[in-house]
Amino acid sequence: MTRHLATQNWTIHFRWVKAHVGIEGNEAADKIAKEAAQDDKYPNIVFDRIPITTIASEIIRTGLEQWQRQWTNTTKGAVCRSFFPRLEQRLKIKIPITPEFTALVTGHGMTKVYLHRFKLTDDPLCPCNEGQQTSDHIIFECNILEAQRSSMIKKIMVSGGSGPLKRMN
Repeated sequence: MTRHLATQNWTIHFRWVKAHVGIEGNEAADKIAKEAAQDDKYPNIVFDRIPITTIASEIIRTGLEQWQRQWTNTTKGAVCRSFFPRLEQRLKIKIPITPEFTALVTGHGMTKVYLHRFKLTDDPLCPCNEGQQTSDHIIFECNILEAQRSSMIKKIMVSGGSGPLKRMN
């Protein structure tokens, strides 16, 4: 209604009015409201409408809780779950999902441990000789990748992320 009036070049002012004392229209509205509240004609009316946004939020929350229970209890995806134990935290992070990222956080990347599992390499050891070449080792520990790790941490910090680089759990 106010938009329509504004298109007709009306000027509309909204003001706070202390109580309704002395303002004829407000006094009439109060009187009608009091009469309606005391009227036994509609004793069972309950005003309990819930905004659709509240319902949508509740559905999302319930779905996320169910998803989290399944995520926590599954025997699959242990490597990915080690990076992202809480789905709600992961969903808040803006990560460009690339095939390389997916391979790394799922443990299906071309690491020596993965290749050794399928007998495509002789041993699972990392070339740094500090442990097995797993996704975890590459991201958090490998000495060979220290310069790239430091560069990545700086980029994360500059873009507003937090550091130092660590698992989300």
